[in-house]
Amino acid sequence: MEENSKKSWWKNPRELLRQILLLNDSEHSVAIGTTVGIFIGMTPTVGVQMLIIIIFAFISKPFFHFNRIAALVSVYISNPLTMLPIYWFDYKVGTYFVEGNMTKEEFSKILEYNSFSEWWNTVLGLFIDVGWPLFWGAMVLATLASLITYPSMRYLLKSFHKKEASSHTPDSEN
Repeated sequence: MEENSKKSWWKNPRELLRQILLLNDSEHSVAIGTTVGIFIGMTPTVGVQMLIIIIFAFISKPFFHFNRIAALVSVYISNPLTMLPIYWFDYKVGTYFVEGNMTKEEFSKILEYNSFSEWWNTVLGLFIDVGWPLFWGAMVLATLASLITYPSMRYLLKSFHKKEASSHTPDSEN
């Protein structure tokens, strides 16, 4: 294996998607898991997203099954690089429902922190300064992203599994 192809799966979005497509579970379960992860990933909950998925999995277990690995992997749609654009978009959409007049510069200032100990103050600042517009925008965008994710993942999973099945010929099994 070449050094260039040894990229860590968590650093490469295409490899992340491939890891989800390779999960050994039903297409429905993986698609639901990805949908749950995307929904939570689109909310302003960075730092506690994995915990939210674990709690949601425990609470929803009597009602339905979803692939928890797919949810945990897809929640990383929001990360330190994508956090500002996602949250800013959440906020701007939310201002259509609730008053908000913060500039992008003021908003990005709220998201700055230098250490993990400052993270809590950052989270509090988010909710105190821009809470309602951010919340309502996140709910709208997370719902829309989820509605797109499920059928998209089902399509990708069907296509991927069909391609994988056709690449395995009887000669290659012997």
